[in-house]
Amino acid sequence: MYGREAVRFPGRPQRLGGLGLEITPRSAAGFTLLELSIVLAILGVAMAITFPTISRMTTHARVNQAAMVVAQDLSLATSAAARERKPIRMARGADRTSITMTERASGKVLSTRWLGKADAYALDSIAFSISPVDLFPSGTTSGALSITLWAGGYSRQVTMSRAGWVRVP
Repeated sequence: MYGREAVRFPGRPQRLGGLGLEITPRSAAGFTLLELSIVLAILGVAMAITFPTISRMTTHARVNQAAMVVAQDLSLATSAAARERKPIRMARGADRTSITMTERASGKVLSTRWLGKADAYALDSIAFSISPVDLFPSGTTSGALSITLWAGGYSRQVTMSRAGWVRVP
């Protein structure tokens, strides 16, 4: 141990046996700025490629969830009409992004479902095939109803037959 191998200089790489491999000291370990820049560029390109897909998926999920909520609201309105033994009127709001349920005789607002840009579902618009539609206590309606929900170029339809059957095709 008194030979050349015993003398070590701090900050210099050490050789491993006769393999030609070098071990760098801790103070010299790390990544260069070029390596970090390359990794960041690769991550940026990967995110740019996947962003439109993720955006489309979230839009579809929002519209599908809104369609399920509207279908549930239609079913609950039919049940409420039978329970209260009073006709209920469903209509699209003047803002084109809400659905309002009122008592047909008195006009008392029972509920309003907001589905617009400022709300959780962030829909662009809602279209009714006919508006308003009356839901009678017998479970029938004044006409077959189709509600179309739109957001970001994707639409989903909720239908209600004259017999009161609600479907999200």
